[in-house]
Amino acid sequence: MKIWLITDTHFNHKDKMKQYCNRPDNYEDLIWDGFDCIGYDDLLIHLGDICIGEDKVTHNILSKYKFKKVLVKGNHDKKSNNWYLENGWDFVCDNFSLKAYGKNILFSHTPQPIGDYDINIHGHFHNKDLSNLDKEIEDRDKEMIKLITTNHKILSIEKTNYEPILLEHFLNKP
Repeated sequence: MKIWLITDTHFNHKDKMKQYCNRPDNYEDLIWDGFDCIGYDDLLIHLGDICIGEDKVTHNILSKYKFKKVLVKGNHDKKSNNWYLENGWDFVCDNFSLKAYGKNILFSHTPQPIGDYDINIHGHFHNKDLSNLDKEIEDRDKEMIKLITTNHKILSIEKTNYEPILLEHFLNKP
């Protein structure tokens, strides 16, 4: 079994994603095409913010993929856990931990205190320059950024060519 990661797909949110993150017009197609590399026995961990609006349509498409799917809810994932479970997800949570590749990993949508974890993998910030707080970051996110240490790894779909990435490869990236 391979473990794949993706985050912040923001299906049905094209205009805002083009404006905020410079996404190409076909970013949704790139994401759907990327799912084709995930095997039947593999696991996809989605770190939140699946879509905005037309939830049922997106989840109907997603449920056709036979790999296992874990949703770590993001700030745009407002439905109940039961709704997501009834619409194609195998597990839904706010965050969870997993021991893999010799590390105790916390998966979340936004950065979390490290505590007893070796690493926190999260999304939320897209391709924003976190060092430029005045221009790039919304006020609501400034407190979250203070949590980020060298033990945090930010996953950005804009930096994975809108495709899922293997956990093992992501952990080995500088």
